[in-house]
Amino acid sequence: MTYSAMIVRFTLLIFAAGSCPAQNVPLVYDVEHARSEFPKPALPKFEKLPSVRPLPDPFAWSDGSGRSTEFNDWARRRSEIKTEIEHYGIGTKPPQPKGIVADFKDGMLTVKVTQNGETLTLTARVELPDGDGPFPAVIGMGRGTGSLPADIFQSRKIATIAFDFGQVMSHTQTRGDEPINRLYPDQIHIGAYSAWPWGVSRIIDGLELVENDLPIDRKHLAVTGCSFAGKMALFAGAFDERIALTITQEPGGGGAAAWRVSETLGNVETLGKTSRAWFLEDMFQFSDAVEKLPYDHHELMAMVAPRALLVLGNPDYEWLADESGYVSCRAAHKVWKTFGIGDRFGFSIVGGHQHCQLPASQRPEVEAFVDKFLLGKTDANTAVTKHPFETVDHELWYDAWTTGNSTFPTLDDQDIETFTFEAEATSYGSDWVTGSDPVASGGQYLAVKTGLNSPQAVPNSDRAALTIPFVTSKNAKYYVYARVNCPSADDDSFWVKFDDKNFASVNGLTTSGWQWVKIAALEPSPGKHTLTIKYREDGALLDKIGVTTYPFGTEGLDAIAVVPSLKDAVGKRFKMGVGVSHRVLQDVEDVALIRRHFQILTPENCMKPQGIHPEEDRWNFEASDRFAEFVRKNDLEMVGHCLVWAKDDRTDEWMTKEGDAPVSREILLQRIESHVKTVVDRYADVATHWDVVNEAIGDSGDGLLRDSVYSRTTGMDFIVTAFKVARAGDPDAMLIYNDYNGHLPGKREKLIEFLTELKAKGAPIDAYGMQGHFELGDNSLDDLRKTFVELKKLGLKVVVSELDIDVVKRGRWWADGNKHRDELKSFDPYKDGMPADIEAQMIQQYVDLFRLFDEFQDTIARVSFWNLHDGQSWLNYFPWQRVNHPLLFNRDRKPKPAFDAVYELLSTEKQ
Repeated sequence: MTYSAMIVRFTLLIFAAGSCPAQNVPLVYDVEHARSEFPKPALPKFEKLPSVRPLPDPFAWSDGSGRSTEFNDWARRRSEIKTEIEHYGIGTKPPQPKGIVADFKDGMLTVKVTQNGETLTLTARVELPDGDGPFPAVIGMGRGTGSLPADIFQSRKIATIAFDFGQVMSHTQTRGDEPINRLYPDQIHIGAYSAWPWGVSRIIDGLELVENDLPIDRKHLAVTGCSFAGKMALFAGAFDERIALTITQEPGGGGAAAWRVSETLGNVETLGKTSRAWFLEDMFQFSDAVEKLPYDHHELMAMVAPRALLVLGNPDYEWLADESGYVSCRAAHKVWKTFGIGDRFGFSIVGGHQHCQLPASQRPEVEAFVDKFLLGKTDANTAVTKHPFETVDHELWYDAWTTGNSTFPTLDDQDIETFTFEAEATSYGSDWVTGSDPVASGGQYLAVKTGLNSPQAVPNSDRAALTIPFVTSKNAKYYVYARVNCPSADDDSFWVKFDDKNFASVNGLTTSGWQWVKIAALEPSPGKHTLTIKYREDGALLDKIGVTTYPFGTEGLDAIAVVPSLKDAVGKRFKMGVGVSHRVLQDVEDVALIRRHFQILTPENCMKPQGIHPEEDRWNFEASDRFAEFVRKNDLEMVGHCLVWAKDDRTDEWMTKEGDAPVSREILLQRIESHVKTVVDRYADVATHWDVVNEAIGDSGDGLLRDSVYSRTTGMDFIVTAFKVARAGDPDAMLIYNDYNGHLPGKREKLIEFLTELKAKGAPIDAYGMQGHFELGDNSLDDLRKTFVELKKLGLKVVVSELDIDVVKRGRWWADGNKHRDELKSFDPYKDGMPADIEAQMIQQYVDLFRLFDEFQDTIARVSFWNLHDGQSWLNYFPWQRVNHPLLFNRDRKPKPAFDAVYELLSTEKQ
């Protein structure tokens, strides 16, 4: 379909939707994947994927370039999510083939699909109501209405269509030996949740082909199923936009539940425990690292938007992970609400009934969704959010992208409470014995005596018990972990009890050697408590027990060395800072790194004049306000960066013109005064440093100042004005002139002349901001020393404002009249990592720089890196795209050898 044709269909469907016509949001589309013209996102390999602990932002572009909550952009974002789920989770759903024929006879729809010379036949029993139609229809996974009562649909004259999924792929597929594999022999790796939705889509194709014989209203199609078939219905609804309503009943892990949240619960269907037949084998590389999965299942549900989705749960079955499903539903609902169609999504999690049996208490919501989205009854109440999880803090999983401030706990959070206990040091009965293993914590572990097995009932005797008293201080959820060695399915379980509650079986803990496993999740009140563990199978070995409020407790409990702190090593010499994008503050892993190592933050772009003040009468404070609020909440300091950027290409036109004429000196100075005053007044409470003017000195030999509208119109007066206004608004802050290459002999001479004249004109300047963008091997130390000495004579402090070392050097980009640019555009020598000799040079250069900073600690007020880790560095893109390694932390946020060397230097040198 062409883009223009898609827009025409899109517009027509707005009026067919019925429920929300004024909002221009369609209820359904007439093609399987309506908007497929968008480029695919990058799909990094597992080891290159970042860790994202909370639920990923469904509105954020996959390339990290930003986010959009506009419905007009949802098509592109949905396409990205689809590609990621296919690539990492289920395999690519094959597209609609050209070779499809269908007929309808004696109540049976037959669809024949031909591809690669092979034909697959699908048959679906259709039950039609009395009358002429056309009739809305529900496609049930396995049966005509799935596990929902048939009378809900029959009484409303809705046709029912049974999808025989085994005709496509069996429930326990044998990879490469399933019916669909004959058609697509190059896709034998796909999971069932790629294959089964493909089959549902082919049934819908068949309905289109027999429309003259089978009176189905294809604008009002629903899918439904329960349990594994509930997942099937959800994937079908998510991946085919011709489906107006999806009802997924008790889908559990791999369905509505979010993998990340399920990892924090008890004996539930986690990613590592779900059926391998249903997903890609490659998905299971995320079993112990779900935080690296680029998506989660709130986004699978969001793919249904703007169409209708009802999620039904049953909390009586722990395995279904309905607490996780609840959190995921809350997060997914934000998508529908953002588009003004919150009534198209609902969830009902109700217990007191058998698995896949709809209780009377859930029937009204099913009927309401059917009435509104299959029958067009706009007055049906679909505002359904039933659940038993009032105490669950769901917002911390997604508030980073709803409020801009994440409350997701991190290991360095002062609110985290953790206890660990060596099993052999606890109070245990005589049925337990100690064993020795050098790999066990402390070299010892506990095991039950051989032959003592009690899988059906809890052992009565206290001899079977291990008891652990502990005292909690917080009103929070606590997670209980055990470090165990459970070698097989016959030796992988315990009985566990908390306080005076009943014992529960904790089974399926099979490990590969010693590993941490989750055995319980508790919500105790502050005070004294007791954890009791009894044996269940005699081969399950117990090494250590941990209790923590950290949801991903294994990281805090395992014997992992704590990363030393850079700011602690620096001590009182100078402040340690970093410049970051405001978006970085939404990532809990980045936030943890910031809080551990840095005291002062510089906003990379959001506070620059073009970002914060795009028109004379319009301000954009949203991003900078979020940045400042983060700094306040985390008891940090902020650099206001920057108030005036003295370059024409960094200045908006409104600043440079009066009508059609160039701006006058008087008006330009008034505008600078107004801009500086507004920004400083807004952030004076949190900014302790201000980059007042940026890059005003000329690079060429002509003139002291850079040629710009500022220098041409006011000379140096714009700089003096900016400093005086900043001082008036923030008397106690450090006011900085910021520039690059001030250590080089030619520019140093200009710099000293410039600063001397600035002080003579009464500018209240406190420091020079030396950007510090060095290149590998640039031999800058002697020049830096000379510059520091000269600045000290002027009575000025130095801040190293933007430190990094470019290892893929950029000097040649401008050399020799730019003749090397075509060659450099494809120059990417370290895309697979730095060679050892290059890394050794980088380490030494960083050590030499920090040794010099230490020597001038009475002059240097701050050292700030520019960007947090290698993956975020501007030097990956400027002035051409290449993989750079300029910082102390790698792309996985781990400290590099250069960090270790700098830390050792600062820790051993006297302060």
